[in-house]
Amino acid sequence: MGLTVGLVNTYSTLNIGDAAIYSALTALASEAEVVAQFQDSKPEYIPGLHIVPKVRHCDAYISVGGDIFNNAREGLITKSFISNLRQLRRSPKHTFVFGQSIPRSCHGLSFQALTLCLRRLAAVCVRDVESHQRLTKAGIPAILSFDAAFALLVSEQAKEKAKQILHSLAIQPDSAALISLRTFDSMYRHDNQQFQQQFVALSRKCCQQGYQPVLLIQSQAYGADNDLAMAEEIKKQVPQIQIFNPFAVNSDLAKWELVMGALAICRLIVAVRYHTSVLALASGRVPFNLYYSNKGRDLTKRLHIPGCSLEKFNPDIHWDAIAATAATSFDHQAIRQQVKQDFQNCYNRVLPS
Repeated sequence: MGLTVGLVNTYSTLNIGDAAIYSALTALASEAEVVAQFQDSKPEYIPGLHIVPKVRHCDAYISVGGDIFNNAREGLITKSFISNLRQLRRSPKHTFVFGQSIPRSCHGLSFQALTLCLRRLAAVCVRDVESHQRLTKAGIPAILSFDAAFALLVSEQAKEKAKQILHSLAIQPDSAALISLRTFDSMYRHDNQQFQQQFVALSRKCCQQGYQPVLLIQSQAYGADNDLAMAEEIKKQVPQIQIFNPFAVNSDLAKWELVMGALAICRLIVAVRYHTSVLALASGRVPFNLYYSNKGRDLTKRLHIPGCSLEKFNPDIHWDAIAATAATSFDHQAIRQQVKQDFQNCYNRVLPS
């Protein structure tokens, strides 16, 4: 019998950042059968991953990265937070956390509860300096790495398919500005009205400068985590905008592959969603990184990529910096190698001897 590895603390395959993480972890643990369960009624295709109704006994467990430990209720602990902690306690000596961020909403009681669980695990690996500092200060010997999705590569097939999708929207990739967006809620705070105004202004600026603005739909998951309504509101005000929606495309490729293909070929990238930046960088491109939390700020600081906090973003002031990214490329090999090594280090600690 071969090894079985269970992904725990999964969220949804309908968020492309999360789907990219599941794909990366599945590939990194490729000699095992990797299984996971999702709340989605129709999960999207994740290469190599076995989607099961329930994750039963496995030889090892990986608590997937992301902002899984968000705790939306100040001073209390939410049910979903407790449910995520419970998954860490199933088999602590055979479980590790990989590519996690500890969101700011996790503090006080919830942070204490989390650190109690993390202390018992085989390994804890985080993807940003602030999370690393918080855990180290709490006495947890966390490893600092990068997001698991840095392990992914863009394929020629994905670039070709993305080019076809753009052409069907009458867009030439070399004049396209691919812009990701999101709606904000109690998990991530930013004024949605202000955001809409900022991105209407950005889209108009793109048009004035001879670029075709293309809004990227990166999530069609739950609650505020669905980009389509915001994209349509912005399009009402700037009708010449096009929308790149991988969820509406029939293809044998995973949705994150279509997104990565588009990021690899579009002239400019303005990234609000964290994984727009990660997947762009992993395909050798430099995005303009607009961050709204510690994970995004960490990319700009540690990798020295251009960007600013969403609060301070002004398309007129920042346009030259956005335009300059078209001429720069990113060397992704060293980061990919580090993610693979850090993963292997953690993985070796949970494998049955």
